[in-house]
Amino acid sequence: MKNVILEKLETIPFSIKYIEDVSEIHFQVHDGWSMKSLISDIANTATQSFVAVYDERALAFCSYLVTDDAELLFVCTHPSYRRMGIATKLITDSLAMLPQTLNSVVLEVRSRNRGALEFYKTLGFEKLGIRKDFYSTPKDDAIVMEKTRHGVKELN
Repeated sequence: MKNVILEKLETIPFSIKYIEDVSEIHFQVHDGWSMKSLISDIANTATQSFVAVYDERALAFCSYLVTDDAELLFVCTHPSYRRMGIATKLITDSLAMLPQTLNSVVLEVRSRNRGALEFYKTLGFEKLGIRKDFYSTPKDDAIVMEKTRHGVKELN
């Protein structure tokens, strides 16, 4: 592990060029995606995925399902590079790269994952509700959070 200069960290669309780096990250996290799932993500026109690249290496990954609004499906940082601001920069940059027509981004996070809950709050996500017993291994509720782009929540 080396120190990362955030100003030199680049957020770019995920591509096959970074499949090995991202696969390595996913292998080391709980509920990580398989290589097959990552390749499908690249091919899926409904997803927009991004990587945080430093010295030609992807250090973090995030993926959104984009329809009328967006859902943050996954975000992960290589374990050796956590708590350096990389995920914050990746999410902030990638949100700005999503279509400007989107009103909001939603996500689910395990209720016991206090670090992630605080992380998303610092990025402007607010709690919308709870999905009881959403996760099975281990059993846990999901906290649904939302970040609105224009400060207006729309009810549909």
